Amino acid sequence: MYDPTSLESVFSDWGIRLPGSRFLVAFSGGLDSTVLAESMYHLNMKHAFELSLGHVNHRLRPESDSDELFCQQYATERGIPFFSATLNPSQLQGESIEAWGRRERYARLEGMRSEAGAEWILTAHHSDDQAETVIMRLAQQAPLITLAGIRARRGRILRPFLAVSRDELREWATRVGLTWIEDASNIDQRFLRNQLRHNQLWSAVTTNAGAKDTLLGLAKLAQGYESACVEAATGIAAMASGGSIPGTVMVSVKALLAVELDVFKIAVKMIVRKFMGTNIRLSTPHWQNFCHFVRAASVGKVFELPHGVQVLMDRSRLVVYHAELASAPEMMRLETGRTKWGFHEFLVKAADSSHRSTDLQLRSWRTGDKASLGPGRPLRLLSDIYTDAHFNRLEKTQWPLVVTGNSQVVWVPGLGVPGRHLEEAHGRIAWQTEIHRR
Repeated sequence: MYDPTSLESVFSDWGIRLPGSRFLVAFSGGLDSTVLAESMYHLNMKHAFELSLGHVNHRLRPESDSDELFCQQYATERGIPFFSATLNPSQLQGESIEAWGRRERYARLEGMRSEAGAEWILTAHHSDDQAETVIMRLAQQAPLITLAGIRARRGRILRPFLAVSRDELREWATRVGLTWIEDASNIDQRFLRNQLRHNQLWSAVTTNAGAKDTLLGLAKLAQGYESACVEAATGIAAMASGGSIPGTVMVSVKALLAVELDVFKIAVKMIVRKFMGTNIRLSTPHWQNFCHFVRAASVGKVFELPHGVQVLMDRSRLVVYHAELASAPEMMRLETGRTKWGFHEFLVKAADSSHRSTDLQLRSWRTGDKASLGPGRPLRLLSDIYTDAHFNRLEKTQWPLVVTGNSQVVWVPGLGVPGRHLEEAHGRIAWQTEIHRR
């Protein structure tokens, strides 16, 4: 039988002291969240923590506004600070209603948490939700790692009801005389979770405690597997390092191919989040294509990840970077004084005061460019020179050439001495670069 005091041990196990803590309860007005809000309200009388309620109006049902009013009245009657946010379903594009709603809901809850000055967001997911999630993943033929289902604690989000059943919550709510909203969307058969709730399989689970325990045990096993995958992926991500060009990162191909696909996925996501500052989500076929790319792509090939992130195959390593680095800086005149071109800076000191500018320009290489690496040395295709120097495709794009007005290459900084035309006509040119080749 459920009792709010049972949550004391849950928070204690998490190492969270109730007195002085600050909580925001995600409050929809339904049975589960109303029991959570009421439970925290009762516990607050004993432990004196700060409690707020946060409601997200999805605007997906005609009664959404009246639901929000119910939640606000509940908070007002108990003197609990109330925060709310309203979503705009017209912004839904290219994803399911469920995925959109989940993403936007947690984003708004995080905003309300910050506004309320709370440390934690509490949600009312319970053991039936966990079992449903496992069944849903099995029905979707999802990867093993997804059977971990709902985590009791993730970041600032806490779910203290995961060991409590829906029936226990309903029994307590009825016993203490609570009122709540019955959400009509819970029977909407467009949603996979609702389809599962109302079919024979779920009926068999809810009437068989052993079947539900098996599903919950499967989730726990999957969570252990997930933890092992995260640990292995963390080791791979720690080996990633900044590339020769600022804003790029290098990853060992051998290290990625030595692990299972789940570890591969987590490691790539960790690396992109750490170095590129973005979270990527890929479908299973997209992950499989990327894994094949890492295993079989030839040098110089590029793979597109979401959010403008690209991956270049460079011999035994991958180079990860934002797509804008794949474009060379525009051609510009090399002026007397300082000239900045991409990651390079040139300082031109004229031979005398009459030389106020040069007839030289800066640009990246073009197919067919030829250059000499020193006096008396023959002209060679620049592509061959770059290959001998082990330049990757990105470095070629970002490396400067000093050329004349008729596009004759007179200097390849870092790879050869300036040509005679450059030395005789333009005094001294110094060059600095932010690109540090290995």
